[in-house]
Amino acid sequence: MNVSAKRIARLAALTALGVVLLLLVNVIPSGRLALMLLASFPVCAALMMFGPAWAAGVFAVTAALGFLLFPGVTAVGYAAFFGYYPILKSLIERCRSKGVVILLKALLYVVVFALYWLFARAIFAGAEAALPGWALFLAGAAAFAVYDWCYYLAIQFYLTKIARYIP
Repeated sequence: MNVSAKRIARLAALTALGVVLLLLVNVIPSGRLALMLLASFPVCAALMMFGPAWAAGVFAVTAALGFLLFPGVTAVGYAAFFGYYPILKSLIERCRSKGVVILLKALLYVVVFALYWLFARAIFAGAEAALPGWALFLAGAAAFAVYDWCYYLAIQFYLTKIARYIP
């Protein structure tokens, strides 16, 4: 098998894994956020194996299949944040300044939270949130920090324990 066929086969397998994980989001709703996080790991693997352009392809196809197969919260959550985050994370972390990296990640969180908040208010007009907006923002910021740290740990695990076994 030539190099191109191996690449396409690996990318297809990663995409299929992402779609299966999105299916599990619908089957196991209590673990929705954790499974959406896991569904973005195939994008991360494609990023580390083949680069950002190929990872973007895995994200795009997984998101498109997600919208076709699982319309609703699952597809929107994956496409709106979880799916593309590994690509943005790698681009942001290319900056040498730790302060700039933190600032860009914080800005990304603020933009995504604001968009979610606006859309949720438009869709659920008249409904009250369980917590005030500022509390949701702070809880989300803490969750985002944990999410980013978990991604860092997963990438380190992949690089130190798994990558050497993948030819």
